[in-house]
Amino acid sequence: VSQVPVAEGKSVQQTVELLARRLEALGADKQGTFGVDCETYHTAAALGTQGQTGKLMYVMHNSEYPLSCFALFENGPCLVADANFDTLMVKLKGFFQNAKANKIESRGTRYQYCDFLVKLGTVTMGPSARGISVEV
Repeated sequence: VSQVPVAEGKSVQQTVELLARRLEALGADKQGTFGVDCETYHTAAALGTQGQTGKLMYVMHNSEYPLSCFALFENGPCLVADANFDTLMVKLKGFFQNAKANKIESRGTRYQYCDFLVKLGTVTMGPSARGISVEV
């Protein structure tokens, strides 16, 4: 996965369309859409020691794995759980609090090019586009 810079004088959406046209010109076929979202949680203040920053946990969903949820602990292990993990996070609000302003999403189109699956997406945080992602 890599971040792609926005073309000079173009918007994020215009750059995504330009990249999509380039992929199609190479012979890539559209294979549908994809979506990935990531929510950030931090340890509750009551658990942390004063003067120390809390640990972060990132909870991700991927449309390629609709029955799974992924949790990545800061400097720690990665957890794969079923989709009901979000319900568990609500029950753990005394330990982990959702950093509501930090939900990030990448949505876009999947392309098949020879043996490669290429996902071209717009990265958004809240209502505003923040960048472009390309996953090969």
